[in-house]
Amino acid sequence: MNGKRISVLLADDALIAREGWKRILETANDIEVVGEAMMAHEVLKKVSDLKPDVILMDLKWFGDVTAGSTAIREIKMSFPKVKIIAITAYENLIRDARLGGADGALIKEFSREELLSLIRELATKKESIKKPEISELIIDDLSPREHEVLVLLARGLRDKEIARQLGIATTTGKNHVKSILEKLGAKNRTEASNIARERGLIE
Repeated sequence: MNGKRISVLLADDALIAREGWKRILETANDIEVVGEAMMAHEVLKKVSDLKPDVILMDLKWFGDVTAGSTAIREIKMSFPKVKIIAITAYENLIRDARLGGADGALIKEFSREELLSLIRELATKKESIKKPEISELIIDDLSPREHEVLVLLARGLRDKEIARQLGIATTTGKNHVKSILEKLGAKNRTEASNIARERGLIE
């Protein structure tokens, strides 16, 4: 950044969230908060006026789970070089945010070090990160345990057998299978297996 402080815009409908982020950023000598937005639709104008290097963007605004991702797309269309970090308590919203152009994402339980490190990492990149493909998002989206379940599911094992193999409760195994089907967009186990093989998630 050539000695220039990293300018950050805070965008969240909750004052307590913005204040919390601000307190963290104020501990860093190389980062400065240049503005705040409390309404999703005003973020684009704030970016135009303030020209921040990085935006911390909440994804759910006043109950609207699409507001953050919509704002990210609009910002990236007009200001493709600005880096956007999607921040949310709802992990299922991250996929749309990244497809919309978010350069990074954090779940709201992040640590001070994680936030500062990601801001610095993105601020030093000359170009925005290429939008990930759907298959890349699925790989990131599946937890290590879900990937284990997926492998066994693709071998034709039923819920009880999967649970026994992994040493987990049958209901836990069923929940993992349900989550995998949702994340892969599959209607059933066979379709999930085929999608996983096509996208290189399993051999």
